[in-house]
Amino acid sequence: MSEQLEDQEHSIGGNGPIRIRILEEGYTAALLVPEEVSAFPSLKQVLLAIENAGIKYGINDGTLEKVIQEQIKGEPVVFARGKLPAGGGGPRLVWHENSESESSTRDITREVVEPGRELHLFLRVKRGQQILSKLPATGGEPGINVFGETINLPVGDVALPAGEGTSISKDGLTLLADKPGIATWTDDKVSILDIQHIGGSIDGLTGDIKINGPVHIEKDVRSGFRVEALGDIFIGGNVEDAGVYSRRGSVVVRHGILGQGRARILAGRNIVAGFIQDATVGAKLNVEVERYIINSAISAGRYITAVTNEGLVRGGTVFAEKRIEVRNAGSEGRIATEMKVGYTAPQNISLAKYQLRHDQRNNRLELAHIQKRLAFLRLLKERMGELTDDKEKQLADLEEQESVLLGRHREHSTGDTEIKSKSETFGEGKYEAETIRIHDTIYPKVSVVIGDATLEMNKERHNLIFFRAGDELVFGPLHQAPGKTNLTTGS
Repeated sequence: MSEQLEDQEHSIGGNGPIRIRILEEGYTAALLVPEEVSAFPSLKQVLLAIENAGIKYGINDGTLEKVIQEQIKGEPVVFARGKLPAGGGGPRLVWHENSESESSTRDITREVVEPGRELHLFLRVKRGQQILSKLPATGGEPGINVFGETINLPVGDVALPAGEGTSISKDGLTLLADKPGIATWTDDKVSILDIQHIGGSIDGLTGDIKINGPVHIEKDVRSGFRVEALGDIFIGGNVEDAGVYSRRGSVVVRHGILGQGRARILAGRNIVAGFIQDATVGAKLNVEVERYIINSAISAGRYITAVTNEGLVRGGTVFAEKRIEVRNAGSEGRIATEMKVGYTAPQNISLAKYQLRHDQRNNRLELAHIQKRLAFLRLLKERMGELTDDKEKQLADLEEQESVLLGRHREHSTGDTEIKSKSETFGEGKYEAETIRIHDTIYPKVSVVIGDATLEMNKERHNLIFFRAGDELVFGPLHQAPGKTNLTTGS
């Protein structure tokens, strides 16, 4: 089996692998010939490796010829570049974020148009204040990645999501607050909520708080204090080594969590933070982090994501039932890091049905053949009064075989019922495989766990997806869907 490093490795006989690295989210590809190769690959071998990697666009033949002529080893050489989307694009939505010292904005267009994405935005507003603005569409050209895939710019219009307590300006480009309160994105609408507001931090002046609903804390939750709410908890600053608990809602921390090994944050829905460090965090749905997760114990009932900015997970353990998706995992210093997802071994419904039908057909044919022979011997015994010893033995053997085949028939009926039940449970063709996705780099000493299968990385790799194939934990290029070929089981 050929080894796989970075995105792709392709064997060149006894000379070792040619390595193809996919960078910049598929817009760049680099070639690496390892130092240890005994004979430098030919241009034909390099072109074959590139073809096997699926790279079709933006290939620089001159660069490849230079690599061959100068026999460049041990360093990646960019040989293909895609075309980035050029200028313009569809309309964009910009959320107005206020701080004590300045007014800033955040482009949320991608988050809005992404199917199934749940936004966690909040802003304390006054009457007439701008909440959200729409920048009209401008002209531009789509991009093409190195796989030859067209990357289209957003098209069409994006409506301003006016909800309760908001209105749209006369020019149709700005969402305004009609009353004071907390502007938050809920159920695809921006609404102004009348929720309890804590003007400063949770500290010695306020003591612990317990709210029978949602709450907005303007600044920090200080060390040693506790916040408990039935609904959403919005925190405008940091959480120190404190306890924050939302029984039915989400916990949104604008800056981050600095837990000092003692912070505990639990949510009945989602947890969203700029960063998480030295804390224990648990959400029934998702955990979303903008920058990094360091030395923490994280658990999520669905997904853990950290793909913006550094998108780093380093140290500690992160566990999600369905998917972990990060930009970087571990560190060059080989800090032990564990990433785990749950695993429910899904039945391949179509294959199971095919196998069952095949077995049922064979069983029916065999049973029909046995019953015909039985019918003949029983008729013969009825007319003759008795059978020879040889025929009596045949009759007994056939009756035993008939009993076994009838038992199999009953088992097949039970199996048919079980397959139908599984089809209803998982939804045929809709089952989502548990995966761990690395958008940039995974370092040595990172343990990848899916169910009871574990793989510890022993070298730096890039742009990978990990998933289960039967009892094995395998990985392949990030752009490759689970179930495809070119998989690797080693570390």
